[in-house]
Amino acid sequence: MTATNYAVAPGEYLEEWIDDHGLSQQRVAELLGSSRKQVNEIVNGRAPITSDTAMRLERVVGIPAKTWLKYEALYRADLARIADEENLAGHIDEIAPSAVTYLRSIGATAATKRAPGKLVSDFLAFHRCGTWEAYVHLHEEASQGDYALAALKDSGTTLDRSLLTTWLRAAELAEPFERGRGYDYDAEQLRTALPDLRARAATPDSTMLRDIANMLADLGVVFMVVEPPKRLPLLGMTRWIDKRVPVIQQTGRWGKDGFVIWTLFHELGHVLNDPRGEMHVEYSTEKKRNSAAEKGANAFAMELLFGEAGISQFRGLSYDREIADKAREIGIAPGVAVHQMHRRRLLDYRFGNRLCVDLAGSFTE
Repeated sequence: MTATNYAVAPGEYLEEWIDDHGLSQQRVAELLGSSRKQVNEIVNGRAPITSDTAMRLERVVGIPAKTWLKYEALYRADLARIADEENLAGHIDEIAPSAVTYLRSIGATAATKRAPGKLVSDFLAFHRCGTWEAYVHLHEEASQGDYALAALKDSGTTLDRSLLTTWLRAAELAEPFERGRGYDYDAEQLRTALPDLRARAATPDSTMLRDIANMLADLGVVFMVVEPPKRLPLLGMTRWIDKRVPVIQQTGRWGKDGFVIWTLFHELGHVLNDPRGEMHVEYSTEKKRNSAAEKGANAFAMELLFGEAGISQFRGLSYDREIADKAREIGIAPGVAVHQMHRRRLLDYRFGNRLCVDLAGSFTE
């Protein structure tokens, strides 16, 4: 049943019956054994239909008492819902338009800003929060550590709370996250498996993400790519299920193998080296990327992928063939080398792009 923006008092049915039978409210009051004032207040929705009144109405009108009580319950529920939505409507501007579009696209709401209270109510229901205050509190708890966030941020943008939490919640509703609740994570097993993960990432193709997800699942780690709302300026992040099971969650932004693979191993650095529950945000500008955790995750990814020599072994290379040859020599995908060379200004952004593999088509496989 579709909710309406109005409430129908059960007294309206009584008023219709009175008109159909050509009676006065006074006459109906006499038949019910009540006062005219009581009948008038029921007709106008100011007085509730009690169990006693419902039984009298059944005998006089012929409509069962349980039906009158059902009408009454629906009326009170609609009044409460309408009042609640009027109160919630004041929070509509705290939900980013891109979050609204995202929720509509996944079927979490059909409302628009023309019904702001319903839209906010659906937003809260998606997040499993009863009030806006509960939602804010949940986000505050997340930012303080229940989600170990390692976000890779675009330069000069602001991370909107509603976009972030909507993306987080969408992941929780996905099958890989649900399966992860039963995983047993072992950090030492993950460390032992790093060479195998690195080797698989060296050959990016349409099955690479699925293979890596399966390898990590065997180690008790969830790896998933979750389509983000537009304007969510993240590449990926790391969080934990009940502070037991690590979840590496990527947006697939840009889709090139260099971004995806670097983000994966950066996040593995957070999983292995940072305390569970800490929040880490990595900005894309070197000026802002200054926390010890972010530097540590970057150093972890660099050493694991490039070895002790790091990116310096690509210095002075500019032709695709020599970059590809060096990448294959050290056992990484050429696109990863190009990605880091671009970021560190060792290679003009106009060059090396043909070495990058587009993985966007494999995110949903």
